[in-house]
Amino acid sequence: MKRNIIYALLLSAGLVSCSKVLEEENLTKYSADYIYSTEGGLKLATSAVYSLLRAYANDTENATIFALERGTDLAVTNGGTGNYFGIYDPNNLRPSSSQAAHMWRTMYQIIGKANEIIAAGAKLPETAGLKATVAEAKCFRAQAYFLLYRTYDRIWLNTEPTTWENVDAPKNYKAATNAEVFGLLYSDLDYAIANLSWKSTEPGRFNQAAARHMKAKVALWAKDWDTALDQVAQIDQSKQYRLVALDSVFNAGDLNHSEALMVQQWSKNPGGNLSNNTPLGNYFAAYFIAQYRTEIGGTAEYACSYENWGYTYGRCLPSPYLFSLYNQLKDKRYNSFYIHRYKNTTSSPIAYGNVTVNPGDYFPLYKSGNKNRFVYPGCTKYGDIWTRTPAETRSYKDLIVYRLAETYIIGAEAALMKGNQTLAKQYYNKVWQRAGNDEFTGALTIKDIIDEQARELAFEGDRWYFLKRLGILISQVRNYAGDPEITASIGGRTNLPNNPHFVRWPIPETEVINMGADNFPQNPGYN
Repeated sequence: MKRNIIYALLLSAGLVSCSKVLEEENLTKYSADYIYSTEGGLKLATSAVYSLLRAYANDTENATIFALERGTDLAVTNGGTGNYFGIYDPNNLRPSSSQAAHMWRTMYQIIGKANEIIAAGAKLPETAGLKATVAEAKCFRAQAYFLLYRTYDRIWLNTEPTTWENVDAPKNYKAATNAEVFGLLYSDLDYAIANLSWKSTEPGRFNQAAARHMKAKVALWAKDWDTALDQVAQIDQSKQYRLVALDSVFNAGDLNHSEALMVQQWSKNPGGNLSNNTPLGNYFAAYFIAQYRTEIGGTAEYACSYENWGYTYGRCLPSPYLFSLYNQLKDKRYNSFYIHRYKNTTSSPIAYGNVTVNPGDYFPLYKSGNKNRFVYPGCTKYGDIWTRTPAETRSYKDLIVYRLAETYIIGAEAALMKGNQTLAKQYYNKVWQRAGNDEFTGALTIKDIIDEQARELAFEGDRWYFLKRLGILISQVRNYAGDPEITASIGGRTNLPNNPHFVRWPIPETEVINMGADNFPQNPGYN
């Protein structure tokens, strides 16, 4: 899927959140009849959904994909779009939030397209290729519903495609029970596991490993430790994937290596983002590294360098608490995953508070006695010196969606919950020792899992959900979020405990109106 793929566009309006579909428009040379009545057409339709996901990752207006990353114990949130999610600002975290609306709307759009593909596939002769396409659609649906469930707690389940025949029919809007949610997720993922190969012939598509990994994550939420352990064991014993050297996990533009179970493909080649034109890149590379260029020359091209990881915004940075979890002399992740200081890459001395930083020297973290957020440490997992020039704002580096290290941490937690210390330590040590630490031989505790999840998976999109699932989001944010020396970053320490309903997002107000407040009332605490 990475290069020169002509994605099918949005071939029908589908289900966009819970709102009424108004009209259908064919935007490609492929007719709706071809798309929904042939095996090849349905595969094109699934490609369009991958493009929707990539467009969601490139949500520059709302920065939705970053919003929850900023509200954990690991982040120093630092201004910009969506910052109020990082500090849990009660004046802005409301049902009218554009981020809440964008996630809900996009995920239901994906679900709607998946429903269309699944329903159309049921009418065609079964082949291995068709079943694989339907399995991909079920992965999309499971992934979208799982994200919605973890974010909003209360969601509407719908598995029927929207057609001209039923678009005006009354709908039964009600919040699904946990049993209904987990039942659908298990069913969709079981079908995917049975009909997908371990590795797709086209990088970026769902495969059996990704489906099993998702099912293991779902099982943790269901407290179904046996299922989680079974899925982890199947992935581990398949021998299809392995941990790579630590400095190889993120340090390339192409991340389709043996640790990555699924990778979102990015490229400057035409195709993707609902267009045959060259797609716009994402802002991941600029988001997690401090805005050091402000001290060198602002937006000037010469202020950006590969040595400092290129153009940056510095919106979400690693907290002192996160760094305190590493053995900084032994754990290789402390240096492999982060940049800790920035160099004056110009040929001239730069006045810096009450000192001068000469060419080739590093900027001190403190400027005139105060910690300087512009040269704050950053996370380089998304750093990109491979697909963009130093001064280019957007990145075309691949994004890892699921990787084996997380699979092993899931296995360690599930085994611990089952009381199997031997197996828990076996999985735990795979990741722990890969980082250069000595074998863990003591009694493993949930605190060890919580800390290792942070050390290994920081800023990879799951920490907020992980803490929420364990019921410790509020206590972790209250105790550790932000940096007390950067006052603007620690609002969540007070705001979240005072607003415990912020452990779930509000249902977008337009959707409550569409569904009817009597049928689907707003989440508690929001008005």
